[in-house]
Amino acid sequence: MLSLILPRRCPYCDSTLLPSEEGVCLRCLPLLPRVHAEHPNNDVERRLFGRFPFEHATSFCYYGQKEPFGNIIRQSKFHDRPWLNAWATRLFVQELQLASDERGGDGWPYDIDVIVPVPLHPFRSLWRGYNQCAGIVEVLKRAWHLPLETHCLYKRRHTRSQVGLSSSERFWNVTNSFGVRHPERLASRHVLIVDDVLTTGSTMVAAADALLQAVPDVRLSVLTLAFARG
Repeated sequence: MLSLILPRRCPYCDSTLLPSEEGVCLRCLPLLPRVHAEHPNNDVERRLFGRFPFEHATSFCYYGQKEPFGNIIRQSKFHDRPWLNAWATRLFVQELQLASDERGGDGWPYDIDVIVPVPLHPFRSLWRGYNQCAGIVEVLKRAWHLPLETHCLYKRRHTRSQVGLSSSERFWNVTNSFGVRHPERLASRHVLIVDDVLTTGSTMVAAADALLQAVPDVRLSVLTLAFARG
């Protein structure tokens, strides 16, 4: 029996996407709620300021549960469409490059040495079948010609999903949930921590704390695709 293949649709205007269009149609592309966090002292940096030492932090678009871009992130994360994250990352890299060019080359990826994705616990990875960050870091790796390190930072205990938790519940849910193997691989290096969504910042802080405890001379920067409003 032949399976029914539904047409891909734009989450903003519900039009059918052309074969050459990804994520959203070309008409709606300008509607993506960009954070414009290419420069210092942006919203992302202000949310993380004082919680751990970092050099740079940026995100592509604002995220809301009921917004079209939020639907794109959920489709990538929970509905087996990680290619959407790769598509959004390619757009993000292009815009970061334009911003860097406008500043005479002073911009992303700065002097970053290695990319480290926020990992899933093996149980979560087995259940989902993939890590939604994989598409993001693979695009960054190719675009910026940087090595990817996926074996150092790991999830050492299974935690509840952060979805629906309060700020304090998110904090305690992920506290001490990450560990570091082979710290010598990251010693004296500038590490870019990558995740799909930054909400309260609890997951990012927990990952950064693990890295800083295991590798005291590591330098950290942060990149995510989505940044929660408020």
